[in-house]
Amino acid sequence: MSVQEKVNIPGACHTGESSQESHNMSGTQDELKFRCSVCLDLFIDPVSTPCGHNFCKLCLENYWDNTDVYHCPLCKETFYKKPKLQVNITLREVVDHFKSTISSAVTCGESCKAKPGEVVCDVCTDVKLKASKSCLVCMVSYCETHLEPHKTASALNKHKLIEPVRNLEDRICKKHERILELYCKNEEMFICQICADTSHRRHQVVTSEVAVQQKMIQIKRREREVELMIQDRQRRIEGIILLRKKTKESAEKQKEDSVRVFTSVIESIEKTREELMERIEAKHDAEQRRFEKLINELRQELGELEKKSMELQQLPQIEDHITLLQTFSQANTLPSTQNWPTIPVYEVDFLGYIRTFLMKAREFINLEIRKQESTELEKVKTFAGDVTIDPNSAGSRLTVSEDGKEVRQSPKKHKLLAGSGRLAESTFAAATRGLTTGRHYWEVGVKEKSNWALGVKSGSLKKGEPITPCPENGMWTISHSDGEHYFALTQKPSPLTLSPRPQRVGVFVDYEEGQVSFFNAEAKTYIFSFAKCSFTNEVYPVFDPCPAAEPKEAAPLKLAIVEITK
Repeated sequence: MSVQEKVNIPGACHTGESSQESHNMSGTQDELKFRCSVCLDLFIDPVSTPCGHNFCKLCLENYWDNTDVYHCPLCKETFYKKPKLQVNITLREVVDHFKSTISSAVTCGESCKAKPGEVVCDVCTDVKLKASKSCLVCMVSYCETHLEPHKTASALNKHKLIEPVRNLEDRICKKHERILELYCKNEEMFICQICADTSHRRHQVVTSEVAVQQKMIQIKRREREVELMIQDRQRRIEGIILLRKKTKESAEKQKEDSVRVFTSVIESIEKTREELMERIEAKHDAEQRRFEKLINELRQELGELEKKSMELQQLPQIEDHITLLQTFSQANTLPSTQNWPTIPVYEVDFLGYIRTFLMKAREFINLEIRKQESTELEKVKTFAGDVTIDPNSAGSRLTVSEDGKEVRQSPKKHKLLAGSGRLAESTFAAATRGLTTGRHYWEVGVKEKSNWALGVKSGSLKKGEPITPCPENGMWTISHSDGEHYFALTQKPSPLTLSPRPQRVGVFVDYEEGQVSFFNAEAKTYIFSFAKCSFTNEVYPVFDPCPAAEPKEAAPLKLAIVEITK
């Protein structure tokens, strides 16, 4: 059906078009009545001549000023006396009303003209006006003028009008050429009544209005869900901004603390160096004075010996035997001197001076390190969380307490149920919950334990899996053996020197940084760290009470309550 065929409905749009044309014709005739025959424009202060014709007052006066006789410009009737002109008030009001009518019609025509992107009236021929409604029966869009029959004609007022849309053909069922006025909820598509009675008769079908109402409910729910998501993101952004501010403040404080600590260390080392220089200078000065004293004493003895040498050289020159013998006794007596071989004369090398002062500097640095270790421990304690041991992860030689806070060597070997997933020969037990993000801290009491191992493992403990604790196998642990030795369990275990002996061990995990650190929780000292750990999945805390073939110690590994200093 063409558009032209669709609009040729008796008493409908054709009537509207004819009325529009007749209105335009009558409007033109009325306008000629209100135009001055001199200026050919609408009257301004209209006046009437005795012959009954109307003109603008100014136009008529100017006309008579340029003529020798007074006559009508239109019918040429002559007046022997210049008529007195009075403005026709009634006619002026009629003309003014006509002017306002024309102005509003022009304004309406401009505002009703369809703009780019708007649905146009399918009936308008010359100037396309904006469509006001679309009819799903006529399959045509109408402007206000051409829509008038749908409001007045009884045959048309039952047609289904909707907001103006393009492509009205898409609203018709391609199979049955009926209006798509129903909605199938099963297949989520619009259908006509015939579709509903045939291929969709077993489906849940509702009117388009009901479908829209139901969708509006879903839209409201989705809007609420989106609003909650927006609020959540806003809170997260605010949290991140606050965290960024705190991180910046923390970084500034860390820089200030670093400057203070290293300034203190540098000042201490500088002071120690100055003391070392003073000690060396004092030693050097003392030795110099001692050397000077020895030299003076030796020079004094040298002078005495030189005088004695001269006396002895003169004795052979005495010819008188009696005088020679008398002088010999005095000359033969040696002057008093020291026993020089017993006086220590050696090069001063200041043995032990540098070592002594380096040890003094090291004591100060160790003191600062212990302060930092204590501060670091208090910070990581704030990440303490609840950790429990999974009894299903413990081997046949281990017993886990009912509350999951202790694991110990069992008095006898358990018989494990088939399919339990527990490793019969494993000496490790794992926590019930793995760590996948963030920072975590827990403490384990190891008092009265001569053998133990603690740390984390990447992934759960799998049945039949050989457990060799080392980072290469996804385990980061430290151990204590034989009541004396401590090791970081790398591929080649690294010995650790710990003093005092830990009674409670703290374990800290930073998942994002890939770091596992151990602390002596009671002494508040640092033990060891694994850095750049490859965490690819869940990380589980693990506990090994190291049971022997024959039970020797009954003390368990016990998860302790973390005490945070405020």
